[in-house]
Amino acid sequence: MKNFFKATVCVAALAATSAMAGSFPFPQNMKSPHGYTIPFADTQVIKDHFNLWKQAWYQDKGNEAWVLAPEGTCSTVSEAIAYGMLITVYMDEQSMFDKLYATWKNNGGNGAGMNWRIGCDGGSGSASDADFDAALALVMASKQWGGSYLNDAKTLISWIATNDIKSNKIMPGNQWGDYFNPSYATTANFALFQKVAGGSWNNVISQAYTDLNACQNSTSGLVSDWCDWNSHKPVKNSKAAVAQDEDPGFFDDAARTPWRMAWAYYWYGDTKAQAFNKKINDWMIPTARTASGINSGYFPSGQAVTSEKRNFVSSTFSGGMGMAASSFDDAASKDFMESVYKTLSNLKSCKTASGCGEGNNAGEKYYPSTLNILYLLLITGNMPNFYDMTGFTQFTPDPSLASGVSTAEGVQQASRDSTVGVSGFWNWGAYHDKLGIGTVMSPDSGTSPLYKTGCEITAEATMEIGPEPQWTQAKADVCKNTPAQCELKYPSAGIAMSFLSNDKKGVNLDALKVKYVRVTAKTKGPIRMAILNEATAEAGAEPGIYVDPTDDYTAVTYDLTPDQFGFKGTNSQSIDILDWVNVSTAPSGEDIIKVVKGLKWEVKDAKGGFGSVSIKAIEFLDANKQVIDPVLITGITVPATQCGTNPGTDAFVFRSLAPSAKVIASGSQIQVLGAKVGSDYAVFNMQGKVVKAGKISGATQGISVANRGTFLVRVDGKIHSVTVK
Repeated sequence: MKNFFKATVCVAALAATSAMAGSFPFPQNMKSPHGYTIPFADTQVIKDHFNLWKQAWYQDKGNEAWVLAPEGTCSTVSEAIAYGMLITVYMDEQSMFDKLYATWKNNGGNGAGMNWRIGCDGGSGSASDADFDAALALVMASKQWGGSYLNDAKTLISWIATNDIKSNKIMPGNQWGDYFNPSYATTANFALFQKVAGGSWNNVISQAYTDLNACQNSTSGLVSDWCDWNSHKPVKNSKAAVAQDEDPGFFDDAARTPWRMAWAYYWYGDTKAQAFNKKINDWMIPTARTASGINSGYFPSGQAVTSEKRNFVSSTFSGGMGMAASSFDDAASKDFMESVYKTLSNLKSCKTASGCGEGNNAGEKYYPSTLNILYLLLITGNMPNFYDMTGFTQFTPDPSLASGVSTAEGVQQASRDSTVGVSGFWNWGAYHDKLGIGTVMSPDSGTSPLYKTGCEITAEATMEIGPEPQWTQAKADVCKNTPAQCELKYPSAGIAMSFLSNDKKGVNLDALKVKYVRVTAKTKGPIRMAILNEATAEAGAEPGIYVDPTDDYTAVTYDLTPDQFGFKGTNSQSIDILDWVNVSTAPSGEDIIKVVKGLKWEVKDAKGGFGSVSIKAIEFLDANKQVIDPVLITGITVPATQCGTNPGTDAFVFRSLAPSAKVIASGSQIQVLGAKVGSDYAVFNMQGKVVKAGKISGATQGISVANRGTFLVRVDGKIHSVTVK
């Protein structure tokens, strides 16, 4: 019995030792010395993605482990092993790391590059990008766990310098040199190699930027998967592991290049990397608007490849290209990075490698789901340079720093009150889905978005929607045959202005000689203005145009000259239908202009996102750009806003009579302080579902919630964010 007890204690002690945290346990939460680190990330999201990825793609083989790749369950590639080593060193999973590294060493990589593929359809020779990442992972492991990892890293770096680099140029692998792959220009790795092992890595970095800049398109900043060494023009590579069937373009390899540049800027403030990403960022933000607006493939000119193979949202591209914005501190780039984080958070791996993407096993395959975690780690401050932590600073993520729904200032007006309006247009309404899929909005659906502040009436809304569902024919069939079981629930939130009291009826703007509409507004996020009309049969299929975000009120004039299925719009965009709309049944712009019901503004983001809109004026203009009396359109005269003898009194009285409630977390409770007794409150989870509701009964209202997390509390007409820990 004593011997058994001693053995048990020894086993427990060994288990405890092997489970001890490294020097940098996850999450590290270290703000990078350069670039924009997401300050509000939920690191539980990264843990959840890691656990799902581990379940699907990490295969324990006893003394070794694979990351199943590129497809199926019978092989792995050196790229996947190296990515796995990077992920596990930052997630502080030493046992997983060591088993992956054992696979590397036992398949040609003992002090050298691993054979690029093993298992079914195996192959010999190394892939340079995998070699670069494995060496970096070993350096990080030496600081995370100690041991002999650093000596192994130096040996591998020396081998790379001799075999993967020729005359300072980055070869595709130790047995190939046909073309230049821009995504192999891992300049952060090379800068680390210089510090760790010395040598001529600075010359390699210099040559890498020479080749990158020569390959980069002057309009979009994009590069192709492969470039010719001499002309630096895009080329196909028939020897590549994933051969292209399209013309050369910014596809699955090239998509990683902005990430590589962002990494170099995050760690080292590399201005050449920043300059490379600036070209992409300047084109990307006005083109894509948000990360989920990034297509999964482009030609280098910036033309999206809209084939079925490419026309979808993927972590590979939304994160890879999207990270170009991380190298800049302006508001537009930070907003874009918020959309990158939210898009990556909402994209998840399949549950299993077998049958990934089929039936109920929805999700992303090996490549995008693996990059998803690497991207999230870097942008959230959980991929710092363990070898040299100079300039990295500890921080605590604050969810309240993320864009969120809030109530407009001023006095909310009554719904359908024809005595108040914006520019003479009175019939306004807010709307959002009630599907419990993450949509939150202020003002609430069915109420008026009109607010009076001082002497001014504006239309206001802030909205956050959840991700759109992944469409499949099987799911569509279920929705058609058994609607109660339908999973295709699409989020919606916006505000609408109708010309007439009967909002189902339209007005003939052509007969009124309307040629333009001028809207003075300020917006944030992907806000789309659409033309409501009688001719379009399906809600959401109306022609529309995305509004360029502005911090201040800006007047934009839209040309309402009919053009195919919509209108001319602006110099940069037409007012057009979305790509899912069936053009065979869509009405023409000439038909629509005769039955216009009004306008709507709504947030549109495929993987969920935030938007706000404030509208100060709407003016319909004739051919000479003279304002047409709104009475001719609505048939109702809206009186001028009354300010009284003391302008601003209305707003002042509203604020003095309605106390501003404070919402805090106290243990497992949410406490509402100072709210009006008898007023309603509602607590929403971050999926938009009401988890608690009731009435305020005293100066301090305690609300118990079952789970920890971030909640939105609506009380006294305002939305508050609170995190229960």
